[in-house]
Amino acid sequence: MSGVSRRSVLLGAIGIGAGALTGCTSAVQQAREANASPGRDGGTLVLGSLTDIDPKSIHSQSVTTMAIGLLVWDTLIRYDRRTRTPMPAVARSWDTAPDGLSLTLHLRDDVRFHTGRVLTSEDVAYAISVYASDAAGSQLQAAAKAVIAVDTPDPHTAVLRFAAPPPNVFDLLEFMLLVDSESAAGLRAGTDFVGTGPFRFEGREVAATARFRRFDGYWRGPARLDGVTLRVVRDPGALLTSVRAGQSDLVLDAAPRALRQFRDRSLYRITTGDVADAAYYVGANVAAPALADKRVRQAISYAVDRERIAAEVFAGAARPSAAPWAQSSPGYDAAAAARYSKDPARARALLAEAGGPRRLTVSYPTGLAAAPSIAAIVQNDLAEVGVTVDLDPREQASFSPFLKSGRHELWVGPHGFGQSDPLTLAAGAAPFKPKGNLSGLASPEYTALVARLAEDGQGRPAVLREYTEYLLDQQFIIDLVVSPATYVSPARVKGLDWNLYKYVDLHGVTIR
Repeated sequence: MSGVSRRSVLLGAIGIGAGALTGCTSAVQQAREANASPGRDGGTLVLGSLTDIDPKSIHSQSVTTMAIGLLVWDTLIRYDRRTRTPMPAVARSWDTAPDGLSLTLHLRDDVRFHTGRVLTSEDVAYAISVYASDAAGSQLQAAAKAVIAVDTPDPHTAVLRFAAPPPNVFDLLEFMLLVDSESAAGLRAGTDFVGTGPFRFEGREVAATARFRRFDGYWRGPARLDGVTLRVVRDPGALLTSVRAGQSDLVLDAAPRALRQFRDRSLYRITTGDVADAAYYVGANVAAPALADKRVRQAISYAVDRERIAAEVFAGAARPSAAPWAQSSPGYDAAAAARYSKDPARARALLAEAGGPRRLTVSYPTGLAAAPSIAAIVQNDLAEVGVTVDLDPREQASFSPFLKSGRHELWVGPHGFGQSDPLTLAAGAAPFKPKGNLSGLASPEYTALVARLAEDGQGRPAVLREYTEYLLDQQFIIDLVVSPATYVSPARVKGLDWNLYKYVDLHGVTIR
C-alpha cells in the first residue's frame, strides 16, 4: 500500500469507527436530555398516517377525523373523559328546559373561521343540518335528526328543539365539527378545509401529504406548534420505522404488538388512551346464504379465540368482550362480555345443526394496522372447526363502499361508540343502526328495540339489557375485543390530548 502501512490504515479505521460510535452515543444522549426538558414553542409536527385524508368521511368517526378533526375544526362541548360530564368549548354554557324539549346554547363571541368570519348561531344550525343529512353519512345522524328545529334569536344563542328529550344530545355536541357553510363545495372536493380550529389548511398532494399552519386568531390562543404535516405511509411497518428514522413525529392508533422497538422510554413515548373507544369485531352479512342462520354466526363466535387476539394483537392492552360496551358504559355487563368464550366443540355442534358452510371469505381493510393479524387468527380458529377461510385484503378507501355493496360475507373492522350513550351506538354506528346496517339485518323487532332505547327513564336499564341480549343471540356483529387507542412518538413530543371520539388535539403539543 504505497507509502502507508497496513497497521496505520487499520488504526485509522478503528479511530473513525470509534469516533462515529462516540458521535452516535452523544446524539442519543442529547436526544434523551432534550426529551427530559420542558417543551418549547415552534416546529412542524409530522403526523404519520396509513391513509390519506378522505373528504367524504369528515362528518363520521374515521381515520380522517381522528387525525384532523380538532386540527381544523372545533366542537360545541368537550366531555370530561373520566366522568362524561359536558364541559364548555365553543358553547360557553347551556340551559335545558324543565320538560327536556329544548337546549339553549350560549356561544362564545370570539370564535372565528380561518377566513376571518365570526362564528354565529347560524353556523350551529348549519352544522346540525349537515350531520342530519343522508349525504354526510354520519354515525350521529339520528342524534342530529332528533333536533327538529334550531332557533337563532341572536348571533350567539342557539336553541335546539326536540320532539322528545334525547338522552345522547351531548354526544352529538362533542362529535359534531363546526364546518363552514361558505366553503362546503371545497370541503366535498377535498380542496378547501375551513374551520375555526388551531390550524388552517395550507395545501395537499393527494395520497402523499397535507399541510396545516398555525391559526394565530384561534380563540384558545395560538397553538405552540408552527404547523402540522400529515404524511401518508401506506405500509404499517414502514410507518413505525419512520418514527425511529425521524421522519414522523406521531403515529395514531398504532398496533401495540409492534411497539417493542420503542421500549426505551427516554427516546420514545407510547401513550395509551383513556377512552376504550375501539371495539374490533367480525361482521357477518346475514343476507349471504352461508350466514343467514344465526347458529352459524354463533358458531363463529364460539370458534374465535378472543383471549389470543387481546394478548397477541394488542399486547394485553385490549379486553376480550363479546359485547360492544366499554367498561365505563351503562351497558357494560361482565357476564355478557364473557358469553362467547372459545369453545370449538360447541362451534362444531352448531355448524352441524345448521348444515353450516365449509368455506367463507373474510375481508379486511389494509389501512387498519390490527386487521391482518386479527383476520389470520380468525382464519386459523375457523379451520379448527372445519371451515376454510379465504382472506380478502382491500384498500381502505374502497372498503366502505364494498361493505355497502352487499357482496361481502365476513369482515374484520373496528367500531366506536361503546363508550358513548348506548343509543349513539345502537342508532348510529354503521354496524348496528337499524336501517342500512352493514350486515343487511332488517328486523322490525330490532328497530323497535332501538327506538325504546331512546326513551330515558327508570325502565331504560332493562331495555338496555334486552338490547344486549339481542346482539348476543343474533351475532350479526361478533365483537372480539375492546381497546383504547395507542399513540407512538419520540419522547420529545409532549402535550398530546384527544376527545371522547379519539379526535387528537394538538393545540398544546410541543416537539422541541
